[in-house]
Amino acid sequence: MSDIENEKAIFDAIMRVDNLPTKGRRLKVDLNEEQCKDLAKILKIDKIQSLKANLLAEQVKGGFHAIGDLSAKIIQPCVVSFKPVEQKIDEKIDRIFLRAKEPLEETKEQEFFVEMGGDDLPDYYMDKEIDFSDLIVEILVLAVNDFPRLTGEKLDIIKSEPVSSPFDILANLKNTNKS
Repeated sequence: MSDIENEKAIFDAIMRVDNLPTKGRRLKVDLNEEQCKDLAKILKIDKIQSLKANLLAEQVKGGFHAIGDLSAKIIQPCVVSFKPVEQKIDEKIDRIFLRAKEPLEETKEQEFFVEMGGDDLPDYYMDKEIDFSDLIVEILVLAVNDFPRLTGEKLDIIKSEPVSSPFDILANLKNTNKS
């Protein structure tokens, strides 16, 4: 089990989706300082200064469409100097959720056709409520820069003397033996 599976819910992003109104249902998430600290610890990020998400779930045939946006500010160490680097994240949320008729079971006989250039595959849900916290964390994690670097920071390359090949050494030995 991962750290995330072992942890209690850090923030509440549960929405009832069984009877969505015609205009859809909105969900706003705005993490407080303690929630940001707990999430940063789990994700192994130095600091999450803020995390906000706005979602609108609209009914579509067989499920619902969740659209919205996520914004966050995080701080991580620069990969060159280890000085703090702030990253502002602004991502769009756009997912289709379809109601699963039965619990999904994997079997060896299942086949899936995946169109590489097409839209993302839909997510499935079974209950009357869905917790969007996993979706929000997933979008955040995918947007985080894995190698943050301060503007203008460069890694100094240490230049060393050219290393001679073993053949050059043998040729030099051969030449010294002839003399």
